Amino acid sequence: MNLTFRNIIESALVFIMCLPFFSLAQTKDITYDQTQNVRFVAQYKNNTEIDSYLTKDGMLLRIGDTLTIGKAIIFGNAINHRKKYLYDDVFTHIVAGNVKGRSNQELNFIPHDYSGDKVIIKSLFVSHEKYKGYKLFPKRKELPLYVSIFVKSYKTGITKVFSQSRKTILDIEKAFISGEVVNDKVPIPQRNLENTNDDVKYDLLLKLGKLKDSGVLSDEEFQKEKKKILDRK
Repeated sequence: MNLTFRNIIESALVFIMCLPFFSLAQTKDITYDQTQNVRFVAQYKNNTEIDSYLTKDGMLLRIGDTLTIGKAIIFGNAINHRKKYLYDDVFTHIVAGNVKGRSNQELNFIPHDYSGDKVIIKSLFVSHEKYKGYKLFPKRKELPLYVSIFVKSYKTGITKVFSQSRKTILDIEKAFISGEVVNDKVPIPQRNLENTNDDVKYDLLLKLGKLKDSGVLSDEEFQKEKKKILDRK
């Protein structure tokens, strides 16, 4: 009887000690809204890998998906009103190799002639944005997250040997906005075609429903994202 009671006490102590780990269990499928939530982001360390990411525009990105490298941004503007690139123009948000955990000083931005290349998502990881205020000791873990994506090129053989087949998209949201990355998975809505818009909305709602069913999104988050999709013109 005493042995059984002792076992119960020991099991209870182990459970109590493990509670912090259970409460901070990290979600591997996250959304843009979650990356902006102060309470949510505190559980993540820099370079934490995730399985999927739902972008601000409702694009679901997962390992194995295909992306296309777009056009390089020069001095903050697409080609800076120039008709042609110069030989030393490079991308702003895409660097060579897997740079997870590396400092900015080691980054090697890829040249502009990679435009149009197809790449496959191999891993996704999150990092906290850099603090830009004047606090002496800012709470860095409460700063919003951004998602970086490690990709590999479709190129094979001799072409692959002489090219940067491994690349990292430093901030996928900024890369999409700038046009340096194109998402092949979800069609771009055509505002002048009503039927196309309806098809895109339907596709996004289906994906959103799957995230809710799998427990990634709460009912409140689901309704919020659903309203955004339905309100699109």
